Amino acid sequence: MCLLMKNLSHYFIPHPETHKKAHLLSWHFLVIYILLFMFLKVGLDLVGIYKPGVLGIDSTITTAQIIEDTNIERAKINLPPLTENSALSNAAKLKAQNMFAENYWAHFSPTGRDPWGFMLSSGYKFSFAGENLARNFSNSQDVVTAWMNSPSHKENIVNAKYQDIGVAVVEGNLNGQKTVLVVQMFGKSYEAIASAPEVNTGGQKIALADSEITKNRPMVLASSILNNSSNTKTINPTSIIKIFGIGIITFISMLILLDFIILKRRGVFRFSSHHLAHLSFLSLSGASMFLTKAGEIL
Repeated sequence: MCLLMKNLSHYFIPHPETHKKAHLLSWHFLVIYILLFMFLKVGLDLVGIYKPGVLGIDSTITTAQIIEDTNIERAKINLPPLTENSALSNAAKLKAQNMFAENYWAHFSPTGRDPWGFMLSSGYKFSFAGENLARNFSNSQDVVTAWMNSPSHKENIVNAKYQDIGVAVVEGNLNGQKTVLVVQMFGKSYEAIASAPEVNTGGQKIALADSEITKNRPMVLASSILNNSSNTKTINPTSIIKIFGIGIITFISMLILLDFIILKRRGVFRFSSHHLAHLSFLSLSGASMFLTKAGEIL
């Protein structure tokens, strides 16, 4: 029993005679920690595939707050507020529904549907238009902040050409995960202009033929929200990875601190390459944990 305890102690504290570092601070275990992160990520992906809707982010985002926060950003540079337009809001809802229906996350659908098609089919004819997308954020302000921190998305929010705005916040399952999609559409109603009508999607500006705007398109009503999620509590995969990561970081930090204390008491303390390697690992891991956010914009 004493031998077993002695052998186990070598995993946590330096060897009493050779002063070799604890086994749990060896390169072998460093590789194991990294593999554990990888297995956790793969495991969460498998849960999303075989148990769709279990993973997800709970959200308090509202269309009204998105519009209010957008207009606050415009007011900071003395731009007039955007007016909510029902046709644009309907177009945004259609776009969100289509992303869930065709299971994609992009400005253009796999079947070729484009942002301006949703606007036109909702009855909104424009001279200028734009689209911002976001998913997996927990509140409205974080969405607008993320857009403002991106030059191409900020360009839409503070564009002086726009007069109207439409926003949709739709919940459903995307790639097996409960997802909250935010679609923000901007526009200026159609009028005769010298240049071709223009759409800005993710920084990509596309000039459309005038005939594309003026031709008649069928009006499509977004009569219902596509929602495949249940009312059950979902598991936030980002939080799981962060909690696991913080646990590993704390464990390794305690081992390194214990290593420092014991070697100093033995009078053989030395700062070696393995300390530097583990401190680097902890720094990089800690930074990635705290910088990792669930939300994405497009």
